[in-house]
Amino acid sequence: MKKTMIAALVAATSFGAVASAPAYEANPEFYSAESIKLMSAIDSSAWAVNPEDHGMTAQEFVHQEARFFINNFVNNFQAGWNNMHHFRVLNQVGDTWVVTPALDHLYSIGGIDASEPFSVTIPANGDKFQSLHLQTSNHTIPVYITEPGTYHFTPEQFDSRFLAIGVRMATDGTEADMERIRGLQDQIVISGGGSGEGFEGPDMERMLKVRSALMEGYNNHLSVAQDKHIEWNISDVTNWEGLTYANAGAWGLSPHDTAMYPVYALNGAKGDQCYTATYRAPKSVDSRGYYSITVYGEDKFLMTNENNIVSTNQGLTTNDDGTFTVVFGGEECGAYADANNVNYAATPADNWGFTLRVYLPDVADVQDWEANMPEIQPLDI
Repeated sequence: MKKTMIAALVAATSFGAVASAPAYEANPEFYSAESIKLMSAIDSSAWAVNPEDHGMTAQEFVHQEARFFINNFVNNFQAGWNNMHHFRVLNQVGDTWVVTPALDHLYSIGGIDASEPFSVTIPANGDKFQSLHLQTSNHTIPVYITEPGTYHFTPEQFDSRFLAIGVRMATDGTEADMERIRGLQDQIVISGGGSGEGFEGPDMERMLKVRSALMEGYNNHLSVAQDKHIEWNISDVTNWEGLTYANAGAWGLSPHDTAMYPVYALNGAKGDQCYTATYRAPKSVDSRGYYSITVYGEDKFLMTNENNIVSTNQGLTTNDDGTFTVVFGGEECGAYADANNVNYAATPADNWGFTLRVYLPDVADVQDWEANMPEIQPLDI
């Protein structure tokens, strides 16, 4: 990716004197022997940002981020183990349960103790996209299913005991469609699983310090569309640096053949300035696939609840040649976009950026899309 296309979306933090990371030993009751062997051997000394310089080994940081995510739903959202917390509306400003939250679908998310066999039943979302996503505490994804049904799992399928489970149901964002999906969410059933005994929440202070430092790596040294950053099986991981950065900047990313997430930010972008760019439409390999552009502040969270997404699920306007134009900026920029029948994304804060999401993507096509993504240009109106 062009380096000029990525900005530091999180302000740099001064950590003072560099200290080596304390020793960390993964609990063999919670992680597979293979994963412990592979991850304890990670050498991060030559990385652009070394997590050990900020207080954690890469292995510990990955495990801490997983604890953070799972603990949020099991305990903070009070879903309990082997159960789901359902988001009944689209993400809003102030939602911080995950960075760069999507606005194309309603989520159902929870934590599973895979020490015992378990089953998951997912209803059909009509002709719209849906996914069942199981993510381990090592940030691998052994399960990503896009069809409804009942699925059965056993402990040996996973490289960690504690898992995050997520179900996505694509929506057009209207109240009527979200009400339909709420009914589907109530039909999701998890049976079995362990009690969660022994699970510990994250060390928040240390984890957030390391996450903040690693954001520089995510923003400037990882292309999430070009680089390997996650695998189905931990034995296939070759880019530990990219996997670690992805944990900091976009926990829960999927392998390329399921979804892709090119990112963009203009260094020094002003929230009150109008900008524009015209993009070609990225391709999917399935009729249920879709794409969207969602805008975020420099902290990677939503800046506004209005005009924050441009999506083929939600009325994206295309040009005669199949491309689509987006105008970014304040309210007057939105008025210009409406008058010219093009798409509008509101950017009320400086140093904003966006994520393109493409579900069920044509991988080579989206990689080409990212490599040739146009720069946004100032727009005088």
